[in-house]
Amino acid sequence: MKKYFYLFILAVFVFAGCDKMEEKKSPTTQNSPMNQNQQQQGQLPPNHPPITGDKNNSQQMDSQTESGKDENVAKVKKDAEDADAKYEKDKSDASKKLAIEKNLTAGNYMMFEANVPPKEKYRPALKYYRKVLALDPKNEEAIANKNKIEEIYNQMGLPVPQ
Repeated sequence: MKKYFYLFILAVFVFAGCDKMEEKKSPTTQNSPMNQNQQQQGQLPPNHPPITGDKNNSQQMDSQTESGKDENVAKVKKDAEDADAKYEKDKSDASKKLAIEKNLTAGNYMMFEANVPPKEKYRPALKYYRKVLALDPKNEEAIANKNKIEEIYNQMGLPVPQ
């Protein structure tokens, strides 16, 4: 009789444990907005400002999707070009720092936030990261993001743009 009692107790614990495991795997837990936000933030480079889901940002994304064009792309590209032109003229430390900052911002925007197709996203981002590395070869964020883009091209079996 004791044998069946212990077997019954063991079976209850096993079923109770399996039931709790199923709760952890439920789709509502895995796809919660908090977990998705954490996953997105895990893909961002260090020192990148958090991406928030506020109304203004979602309205901006909706307007970008409707028009099919991200208007901020032109702005960050122009800022980077202007900073490069300024650095070419005077070669001061301040203009070099500005060029690094603007090119890094443009690269990060293109890679992580731009609402454009991948063909229009990764190639320019790679160009901006290479410009940053030409000015500051030890820039860890640019190195990491450049390597990530090159890895994407290699995984797709495509040659890395030069």
